[in-house]
Amino acid sequence: MPLDSTAGAATTGSNQQGAFYWHYAWVIVSIIAVMQMVGASVRMAFGVFIDPLTATYDWGQGTITFAYALASIVTALTSPLAGTLGDRIGARKAMMCGSVLFVIGMILTGTITTPWQLYLYFGVLLGIAQSVFLVPLIPAAMIWFRRHLGLGMGVLMAAWGVGPALAAPIMGLLVEQTGWKGTFWITGAVSGVIMAVLIAFFHDRPSDKGLLPYGSRPGDPVVTQKNVDKTKAQLFARYIRETKAYWNLSSIHFLGCAGHAIIIVYIIPIAVHSGVSLVAAASLLTVMSAVSVSTRLLVPILCERAGTKTTMTIAYILQGVTVIPLYWANDLWQFYVFAIVFGIGYGGESGAFPILNRKYYGHAPVGVAHGFQMFGAGLGMAVGGWIGGVIFDMTESYDIAIAISIVASLAGAVSIVFLEPTHKMLIPDWEAAVEADAQRAPNTMPRPAPGSETAD
Repeated sequence: MPLDSTAGAATTGSNQQGAFYWHYAWVIVSIIAVMQMVGASVRMAFGVFIDPLTATYDWGQGTITFAYALASIVTALTSPLAGTLGDRIGARKAMMCGSVLFVIGMILTGTITTPWQLYLYFGVLLGIAQSVFLVPLIPAAMIWFRRHLGLGMGVLMAAWGVGPALAAPIMGLLVEQTGWKGTFWITGAVSGVIMAVLIAFFHDRPSDKGLLPYGSRPGDPVVTQKNVDKTKAQLFARYIRETKAYWNLSSIHFLGCAGHAIIIVYIIPIAVHSGVSLVAAASLLTVMSAVSVSTRLLVPILCERAGTKTTMTIAYILQGVTVIPLYWANDLWQFYVFAIVFGIGYGGESGAFPILNRKYYGHAPVGVAHGFQMFGAGLGMAVGGWIGGVIFDMTESYDIAIAISIVASLAGAVSIVFLEPTHKMLIPDWEAAVEADAQRAPNTMPRPAPGSETAD
């Protein structure tokens, strides 16, 4: 199996015909996968901290989960900027900035004594950190793939499921052994070391290693191997905002994330409320996340082979209808059954978005599109993560929140039907269009600074 790791190979392209062969793209995928697991798992496992914080400070669930909602809102509001930042300065520099903020936010969260400190450290600092180093990652991974993007995205989506599966029981155990304060401090310190090592081996583009993107073949059109200059980035952002998919995909992501956020955040307190121990309840998140790994891996691959919209619709329907049995769950085994069946749809909900971006926008700089989709996702996580606690404080029941989860997921499935067909790109030959537009109207857009790098 030949190694595609030299500059010479890059100049001639790859002759590989199979879906998998060695390429530095898989190092990039592995780095991004671990970064996702480290960076997102704390928020995904937030339910572990609800009861310990309640016991320490006698705060209501609505007060505590507002921190989760605020983090999601801040992530949502800053995601479009983070996507643009990744397009402009590269994912590596964005990861550096975000990692520093993440470690600071984790350490400070372990010192809180008042709700406003929880909101500032966990909600604001960690919210910004999440967008800055997570949003540019998926577009960065897409740059490394000419073909077989579904396989690469499948691996990344699967890792997104592995993170919470590992984090929930580990954090549950740490909370029992060291308390919730120690859990934040230990997690922050260990995460910082892991992130620093990973960033050292990360490269923004294949050209940085003298390579062509994964799956390149002789005769393929040249793909831009530089960061897009400010003028062209702004012009393309204007083009992409004029497509219906730009707006619809963000709203669909909102509905899907609102649907599963209610379950992710509240499945632990729901189970504890029914008499299940905290450790056993934390394992439910592990089960649904572990099950989700298979569908996270398969959905992007199926999107390329069986139809993106169809695959995505099925995942949303499964995420919605499998929540219904939660109304009758009382015993631990019933919660385990629920976690298994819910994990199937939950795992497939987000896997289609990178594939849709590639089908709609080709090899264009999609950081701005992905960032806006993450804006919708963040708002959905905020609404879902907070509303369950508010409803419980008002009614002492999670029944209404469960109903909202079902309706949101099914509404997302309906919205997918109205997306544009995927058989042709929405902005074909975008580089030529941007170049022509920039030349026609040089005074209507900001000019790049003297000496700034321009895209080919």
